[in-house]
Amino acid sequence: MAAHIFLTGEKQVGKSTAIRRFLARWPGGVDGFCTVSEFRDGDRVLYMTAADGSRQAPVAVLAPGAPRRLEHPEAFEELGAALLAGSGGPGTITLMDEIGFLEAGLPRFSAAVLARLDRPGPVLGVLREDDNPLLRAVAAHPSVTVVRVTKTNRDGLPARLLERFTGDERGGRL
Repeated sequence: MAAHIFLTGEKQVGKSTAIRRFLARWPGGVDGFCTVSEFRDGDRVLYMTAADGSRQAPVAVLAPGAPRRLEHPEAFEELGAALLAGSGGPGTITLMDEIGFLEAGLPRFSAAVLARLDRPGPVLGVLREDDNPLLRAVAAHPSVTVVRVTKTNRDGLPARLLERFTGDERGGRL
């Protein structure tokens, strides 16, 4: 059985919502990162945030109709890599919400993601539906199960994730 689970699926299908609902019931600690956004003057501003909310760094400003590009690679290369390097303690789940197109070509962050997957302790993350070397490497990692989130399965996922990560698999397949 794979120790790590990454959710994937269409935009706005409920991947991050399923994770938030899971985390509300998770009995252990949480480390790692999540990407959060806010709207400012019509633009969407993305931030990398420590899972515990203690640290945050800007990633990009996504203006409507403008090309999407990473404006602050140091958010991933410094903060993201540091958060993952120290993650995975006993009773803790490492969050990686989400890994996508912005991280492509960032060697330090990519190495930190893959190194974390090689260490003990569960990882729960989101893989954006895209194609780049990091996404392929995560999906192909022998300790990773990729679960497609749909409108049909999304509401039951938090409970099934909790069962999987706490060792009680009576709830069946993800």
